[in-house]
Amino acid sequence: MHKNRMAIAMAIALGAPVAAFAQESAPSMFKFSGFGTLGVVSTDTDKAEYAVSVLQPGGAKKKADFGVDSLIAAQVDARFTPQFSAVIQAVANRTADDDFTPHVEWAFARYAFTPDLTVRGGIMAVPIFMLSESRLVGLSYPWVRPPTALYSQSPTTKFQGGDITYRHDVSGVNLSGQAYVGRAPTEIPVSAGGHNTADLDNMFGVQFGAESGPWTLRLGYLQTDFTYRDQAIQPLFDGLRQINALVPGAAALANELDTIDKKITFTTVGASYESGNMLLMGEYGKRKADLFLADTSSWYLMGGYRFGNFMPHLTLSRVKVDSATSQSLIPSVGPLAAVAAGVNRLLEGQNVAQKTVAVGFRYQFHKNADVKVQWDRIDLPNGAVGNFQRAQPGFAGSNVNVYSAAVDFVF
Repeated sequence: MHKNRMAIAMAIALGAPVAAFAQESAPSMFKFSGFGTLGVVSTDTDKAEYAVSVLQPGGAKKKADFGVDSLIAAQVDARFTPQFSAVIQAVANRTADDDFTPHVEWAFARYAFTPDLTVRGGIMAVPIFMLSESRLVGLSYPWVRPPTALYSQSPTTKFQGGDITYRHDVSGVNLSGQAYVGRAPTEIPVSAGGHNTADLDNMFGVQFGAESGPWTLRLGYLQTDFTYRDQAIQPLFDGLRQINALVPGAAALANELDTIDKKITFTTVGASYESGNMLLMGEYGKRKADLFLADTSSWYLMGGYRFGNFMPHLTLSRVKVDSATSQSLIPSVGPLAAVAAGVNRLLEGQNVAQKTVAVGFRYQFHKNADVKVQWDRIDLPNGAVGNFQRAQPGFAGSNVNVYSAAVDFVF
């Protein structure tokens, strides 16, 4: 992630003007750019599928899978005046419907009142992580993918709305603050195929950043109302309410687990140090959800050292579940056994705890392209399924090796 070599990748990722990176020619109002990744992943188990988040319906097993990380994207930047510009970005990657249908990832307009004060409106990345704006541009970071221990915990990646950003330099420290509001309809895959849409409304977030020399610091906060209607689990909540006379507290449990008009918050802090050939980076995030979705604490620490165009790196990460993954209110006997089993299956599926050690190597063979390999050793605590999808009986608590390779490029 050398700052000079990554400038073109970050310009694409941030929707910044890319004129400085274009071939010398007559000035143009429109600039075209793009990026992509060709990735392959396999694991040493067939009892579950490795995916980057719950937004993917499945992923890799022992058989190599090319859909977990692979993507292609095109972006058009338009600068109408020195103050007014717009960006549209289309991406084709694995969707909730398990296809690669292109979709609009970004589409926003930007107005700069001053060089330090800008506003935007449209479809934009949710700026909750250090790599939120560049998470799809593989050339801009050393891993095959950003650490899933943290990045898979966010309830969404983009939103529809507006933001305002102010930047100011104080004694050589570049400070920034951003506030945003909006909504984020998000497609969630379902086990029967296809998807349901989760409605994230009344979204509000802020992020603060500071850069000085080799140091970068970032703080983020997001809160949103959350509604998700799934015909597969709604009868379970209805059943709990119906047995409240037999089991006092069952209706309250249903209301606690239900997915209608609930609140989710996410708080993050991150820092990086890049000096000479050394790169150190870490982030911490805490998710709280007023529904069956688990409360989590997650973090990663990464260190890498560059030898010319070659960078080996080591990453440690962890996801800790802070909420209950089982219940004892409903007895598992008689006619109540089915309801008790259904509630416990729902909660057990939210046990995403895991510890990961990742070792990777990145080689930049061209200024606009690199190749990467990575090994992840994922240890799942007893009863946990981690970030894996379609887990079969006997998988929880396993130890899994994940093998990845990728070629990243920008154009």
